[in-house]
Amino acid sequence: MIPAPQPSERGFAASVDGTRIAWNRYGSGDRAVLFVPTWNLVDARVVGHQVAALGPHATVVTYDPRGAGASDRPAHGYDFPLHAADALAVMDAASVGEAAVVTASRGLNAAVMLATEHPQRVTRIAALAPYMRLEPEPSPPDPVALERWRRDWPGFIVPFMHAVFTEPDSAQLIEEMVAIGLDASPEIVAAQELELDWVTPGRLLADVTCPALVVHGEEDKPVPVETARAVAGGLPDARLELIPGGGHRPDIRSPELVNPLLLEFLGD
Repeated sequence: MIPAPQPSERGFAASVDGTRIAWNRYGSGDRAVLFVPTWNLVDARVVGHQVAALGPHATVVTYDPRGAGASDRPAHGYDFPLHAADALAVMDAASVGEAAVVTASRGLNAAVMLATEHPQRVTRIAALAPYMRLEPEPSPPDPVALERWRRDWPGFIVPFMHAVFTEPDSAQLIEEMVAIGLDASPEIVAAQELELDWVTPGRLLADVTCPALVVHGEEDKPVPVETARAVAGGLPDARLELIPGGGHRPDIRSPELVNPLLLEFLGD
């Protein structure tokens, strides 16, 4: 994983509940791209490939999700509406009036809430390996699994990262991603699972008015291709691009395949 360029500006945004969200700005183009984070077990370091590719063409803003990286880590307050509020607070703090949103995995839930609550602020959405719970009644969190996370966080993170990056020759990347994941708090990640409402974001897909691009690995183990097809089908104006042999995060593992799709879509 390559490091992102040095940001031209850093700052903290105050979200609606007072949580401080650490953000970075790169580039200086007229168009803006906002990276909405995924699960709180990683931070903005994971989008370094995309920042390097998009920075010469646009103003790029990234931020650490609440509970990770340099952002505040409250004990509670991890539902999707607050994550959407964090994105809006970062846009305001960074003086970004409107932006194309790039997000990955479960980050799409917050991005959809942002795009439907503030459609004038989101010009398009690129969803990488989207994870949404689209069943009518998602099953509740498994308390046994949550307790295992609290007791043995490495015992979860290590196999999880192996499941994310199933492509050949991924050992070095997995090691780097495990190190990032071990910085996360198992108590925070477990608390989030108990707070999330998975139903509402899925119901809002049809209300997204901007164009969307869905990119998904054909060999994604954590999130099957059928989920990506359902997400793309639920968005009014979306196209689906599949990455041959790609695992759950081809944007991290194979940026040479994903970045051209983002550049073409965001540059339309």
